[in-house]
Order: sequence, then structure tokens, then C-alpha cells
Amino acid sequence: MSFPACPFANEVDVIVPVYRDLEATRACVESVLAATPRTPFRLVVVNDATPEPALAAWLSELEARADARVRVLHHEHNQGFVRSVNRGMTLHPDRDVVLLNSDTRVYGDWLDRLRACAWREPDTGTVTPLTNNGTLASYPVFMHDNPAVSPDDGAAIDALAAEVNAGLDVRVPTAVGFCMYIRRACLEQVGYFDAAAFGRGYGEENEFCMRATDVGWEHRLCGEVFVHHQGGLSFGAESDALKAAATKTLEERYPDYPDRVAAFVAQDPGCSLRRRLDLARLQASPLPRVLFISHRQGGGVARHCEDLARLLAQDQQTLVLEPADHGWVQLRWLREGEAFRLYFRLPEEYAELRELLAELGIGRVHVHHVMEHQQVVLRLPEDLGVPLDFTIHDYYSICPQYNLTDERGDYCGEPDAAGCARCLAVRPAPWGLDIVAWRNLFTRLLVAAERVIAPSEDVRERLQRYVPDANIRVLPHFVEAAGQVAVPASSVVPAPRQDADTVRVLVLGVVNPAKGAHLLERCAWDARNRGLGLRFIVLGYSETAIAGLDQLPLELTGEYQLDELPRRIAEIGADVVFFPTRAPETFSYTLSEALATGLPLVGPRRGALPERVRGLDHACLLDPEADPAAWNDQLLASARRWRELRATSGGSA
Repeated sequence: MSFPACPFANEVDVIVPVYRDLEATRACVESVLAATPRTPFRLVVVNDATPEPALAAWLSELEARADARVRVLHHEHNQGFVRSVNRGMTLHPDRDVVLLNSDTRVYGDWLDRLRACAWREPDTGTVTPLTNNGTLASYPVFMHDNPAVSPDDGAAIDALAAEVNAGLDVRVPTAVGFCMYIRRACLEQVGYFDAAAFGRGYGEENEFCMRATDVGWEHRLCGEVFVHHQGGLSFGAESDALKAAATKTLEERYPDYPDRVAAFVAQDPGCSLRRRLDLARLQASPLPRVLFISHRQGGGVARHCEDLARLLAQDQQTLVLEPADHGWVQLRWLREGEAFRLYFRLPEEYAELRELLAELGIGRVHVHHVMEHQQVVLRLPEDLGVPLDFTIHDYYSICPQYNLTDERGDYCGEPDAAGCARCLAVRPAPWGLDIVAWRNLFTRLLVAAERVIAPSEDVRERLQRYVPDANIRVLPHFVEAAGQVAVPASSVVPAPRQDADTVRVLVLGVVNPAKGAHLLERCAWDARNRGLGLRFIVLGYSETAIAGLDQLPLELTGEYQLDELPRRIAEIGADVVFFPTRAPETFSYTLSEALATGLPLVGPRRGALPERVRGLDHACLLDPEADPAAWNDQLLASARRWRELRATSGGSA
């Protein structure tokens, strides 16, 4: 086929079908009229017999303005979205059109940029801009709604898109109907939207695009325009049913349509457009930029980093560098609602990583963990010439066995260098270092740090023995101080139970040798052998096989989410919480969750536990080397005392 070399006419019709929501509609229309394109346009507002008197009155006021740029069309009876669009498209048969939902907002010279994209290639039939809510056009998070992006944010994003994505677009399998530029030549060849099949809305633009594709037209995602889209207003409760019906019709006509879209999503050619915008937004932010270095193991380290980034979101932009597979690292924006991430292969691409961080204006590096990282990342603070903070989450900075346990999972006792060398002979350190070289490396880092943050006094004292010159400050993780513990004590109400004589022992989180898997196993065997009436329930899972699990009064419930804890704990109906850890804990979010239940707690007199439970009469700490019988006797005693307190206090302890 052949394509026209120039537009039929300079003027473009911007068509806005209207049915409900005065506030959104007025904002949309006013944004179009306040925009500053050089392209002449006619705003065609199609009133599809709105049932809202206030909206009808405002449309009459709009028509009365006598603004030559505005034409208001009225339907006496509701015709549906697609017929409203079609009526608008037939108004001037020599003009390109833009279909614009009434819950969108546009900015600046948006129409010039959209039109330029439509006419850049002769085979372009439709163009869709980026948006916060538009599936394959969505930004920052691809294929998702992005509710955190406000209309004001949209103006700033659009201005940056015009700058950093100027002239850039990618092919897409279909346009997205919230804002859809259609060239008249395409419309004339393909025909209008199918009102008979898609009259109420949903799917009509996709079916049109499939027809256009079949005769050689292409569809493009324009990277240099951003249009804010509120979304979800047009059809209310009917949306799901309309979507399902439209999808069924579309797939009957074009069985390969889902595969085309799935291939586009998998390849994601628009990623580069979004990444440019991410970088531009980071550079444009007036907030300081801080780089976290962390591992990818999740757990308390990830939780603390996420909490810290959220707590400081108004004061800094936080990026985090984490290891990925095969020597790669990923750099991502640690902010809710952002999808920015870039990958670098280290050490080969260290210079590129360093240069990007410098361009982004990283003003501070905060090391949380370097497990699985290449050693070269430790050079970043010095190479960037910025201050360093270092938070101690475990003991990786003084020993590659980060929880100070031996191969059995028991506390190693922190032997001398010769003892450490014997351990490393069995379990070698990363980077091929011996214990002396390891500690020298981290000592230099810790001494150079502006702040070394320890979450407990036990951590500070233990670390100070190895690095006496470090500036170590004790700053507990803010979960308790900020009132963010996930489980309020009042929420833990024992469920009705048939085994009232059995004491249910709750163990929270993942268990492994360092977290007390072997002690838990021995306690379960002791309870079975002595007929103690104890039942151990792990709200979590075990990373270690437990011998004879099917014969023991011990069950594993599987993983949990923090917001599920109150319900899950109430369902268990526990009498006491057991903390069987063998390693010296540095803080422990799991301990926070355990304490927040209000249940009695039994654990070891080691690490951060003594200072964190100091003054709590329902917490009892034993010698860490106590035998299983002593642990079980204490669990029974604590549970019985708690039951007595509940009985005497009318059910609340």
C-alpha cells in the first residue's frame, strides 16, 4: 500500500466523549484548552445524554463560552461510548483525530509532539502517549496502574519526557484508548469503530488496531508525551463484565491477539523510554541522593532498607545496589511505586556504574550488606568522594560466617585467629581472603565510615573489640519507636481449642541451625518422650530437615505476611513464644513480632535479647547451653503462669 506524504489538513479534532463525573471532565477539558500546542485543533465534546444535572449544566456553560476551539455535541438518548466516538470522528472527514477520555489531563504542547510522532513514519496509523494508567503505556510501573502519580506529577513527567525522549517511540501491537491519535488516512481505509460489537466500550480500539495492522498500518508508543489518566470512571461496576465480553469478541476475531500482546510485554521495547524518564526524574529531584548497598537475601536487612527508605522519602531519594546472578548487580530506585532498575556486570562495568552514580549526584553511600557482591563495590564511597555510613545487621564485617556460628549452627565462641583459620579451611571466605585479610579489609571500611550504626549495645560492644577506632553508634531499628510493630497485643485472642490441656508453643519465622532448628527438634523429642503436653508450632518454615517430624508434636505452617500475623497467631491460640536461636542476635524483627503478641517469651541469654526484653516480667531468658528438658520446663512454667494471669484478670493478661 502507499501512504500520504503529508496531512490532509493542519487542524486536528480532539474528541472527548462525556457521560459522568463533572470534576474529572472539567479538569480534562480545561487542560486541553490551557495547553499550548501550535497545531490548530477543535475540541469536540460529545455529551452522551449525561444523567448528572450538574455536568449537563456545565456543558451548557462551556458551549455558551463561544470559544471557536470548542464544539459541543449533544445526544438526546444515551448512545454509548463507541457511537459517541464515531460521531466525533465523522464531524470533519479531512482531519486527524485524537480520542481523549474525559478523565485525562494533557500538558504543554502535547498535541504537537503527538502529531509529530504520528507523521514521523508514513505507515503510522495510531499513536499512544505514556501514562500512569494504561497497561502497555503505563509508567513508572509497566502494565500496572500507578495511583501515586498525581496530575501535578504528570505535568513534570511530561516536561521531562519531551526533553529526554524527544523523537523516540516504539512499535506496539495496539493503541490504548485513553488517548489515541489516529491519522485520517488510516481511519478512512480501516473504517470506524465497531459500535455493534463494542458499543458500550472496551476493546473497540484494539479491534480497530487489528484491522489496521492487517492492511499494513503500524501503532506506536510515543515516548515524548505523558498524559495523566485517572481511570476506572467510565463504567463503574460494569467494568469487569464489559471487559470480559470485549475480550471474548476480540479473541474470536483475532485468535493471535493475546500472543501479540504477550510477546510485546515479554520483550518490553518501551523499557528504554521509561528508564530515560526514571534517570531524568532522579536528576531533577531537589532531594539528596543516597546509595544503599545491600544483599538479595531478603529478611531483616531488606525490611530495614525498605522501612528506612520509606521513612526518609521526603528527605532523600534512595537507590539500592544488590547482587544479581552471574556477577551482575542491579541498581534500583528504592521507592514505592517506582520500577527503575539497571544492570551492570562487575568488575567489567564498574567504571560505567561509578560514572552513572556520579551523574545522578549520589551524595552518600550507606552499606547494609555486601554478601554476594564483588569486592570492587567496596571502593564506591572513596571513588565517588562521598561520606560512608555502615549499618551492622550481622557480623559479616568481622567474620565471613556472618552469624558467628560453627558448621553445626552453634555459637562459635569467637575463637582466636587460629580457630577462625580452622573454620575457614572448611568454609572458605568469599574473595579468597583469610581471616586477617578479611578483618583488615572491613576495618579500613568501618574506620573510614562517618557513622557505624549498631542496632543494640551488645553489637556495639562485640564489634568494638575488633574495630576499636570505629565511630559506632547504637540506634535500634525504628520499628518499635515508630509504633510500627505489626502485631498489637490486643489482637492475640486464643482461638477455641479442644486440646485445652496442651500448651501450644509458637515459634515465629524461618528456622535453620543458627535459628535453633536442632534445639527445637531436641525439645520436641523431649516433650514426646516425657509426655509433657507441649505442641510446637512454627509459624514459618524450616530450612533444615527435622528428623522424625511426623512422630513429633511439631508442625510447620509455612510462610506468612506481616499483615496476616494477628489472624494467624489468633488461629494458633499459642500460650507461649519460644525463641530458640543459637546465634547472638543483633536485633531481630522476629523478636519484635514476638514481643508485640503480649504472650510470654522464652529465649536465650545471649546477643541483643537481654537488653531488648529488660524489664519485661513475661520474658524469661535461659543459659543458651541449657538442655532441652530445661527449656521445656520453662516453657511449661511460663505458659501456666500466663494462663493463671488471664484467668484472674478476666481473660486479659
